Amino acid sequence: MKRAGILLLVLMLAAMFAGTAQAAKPAKVKEVHKSSAAVKDYWTAERMRNAIPLDLDAAGAPGKKRKAAIPFTRYEPNPYPPMHGKVFFSDGVFNYVCSGTALTSGNESVVWTAGHCVHSGPGAFYTNWAFVPQYRDNVRPHGTWTARRLMTTSAWATSGDFSYDLGAAIVNTNAGTTLTDRVGSRGAAFNQAAQQRYLSHGYPAAPPFNGQRQYVCDSNLGHRDNSANPPTMAIGCDMTGGSSGGGWVVGNNVLSVNSYGYSNEPNVMYGPYQGSVAQQLYTSASSG
Repeated sequence: MKRAGILLLVLMLAAMFAGTAQAAKPAKVKEVHKSSAAVKDYWTAERMRNAIPLDLDAAGAPGKKRKAAIPFTRYEPNPYPPMHGKVFFSDGVFNYVCSGTALTSGNESVVWTAGHCVHSGPGAFYTNWAFVPQYRDNVRPHGTWTARRLMTTSAWATSGDFSYDLGAAIVNTNAGTTLTDRVGSRGAAFNQAAQQRYLSHGYPAAPPFNGQRQYVCDSNLGHRDNSANPPTMAIGCDMTGGSSGGGWVVGNNVLSVNSYGYSNEPNVMYGPYQGSVAQQLYTSASSG
């Protein structure tokens, strides 16, 4: 947990000084060669239960002034929307958790999440990547869906730029059925007005949460983070590490994902603005 917090802080500081030149480059892609059966065997109930969040709050940025609180409501949906789920992956030493959303796509197999939930940014793609839709209390009502391809933006993979902290996984079929045929999907929208009311979904796993339940934060946009370029978006939310990658839904479309927070700005969640780079990533994943 301490290691994850240090990693996120390093990435956050790097992102503040990173330019946007990398943003226009093609998405980074990794083909997964490990068999789906081997990944499913890896993720025992015990490993899933003990996996830790990678995304803890970063330390307060030097000189960053605390802004006014952003009103929000957090609740546990009933029933859980089946297209939202929990993400599991490894770095060769630790097992981690994030959140993700099944999106409408040409291949019916795209899971949308944060870039830091597929790639260490900078560094390497993660392994043993799997998505469990509608996960609750260690129950997998729709099974485990393993990745056959992982993707993120060039800006995230190269410099850990939080303005482009977006990732996608193309998952294998299960018994010949595609992911969205099984659980449905959300749409994806890009270049939309930032000032919206968002429903942010996620599986917070750091205290006081335990990662076993899905929650939703209901909040209007509060402000933009100008230390990022382009500025990321802030909503009110008290979800902790493990919720990263969960989709911000407006209507039925995902407009951003949970990405990061500041320790000196409690109950605020930041997410990247989904512009043309995000659209390019989605188009590549959808057709893959």
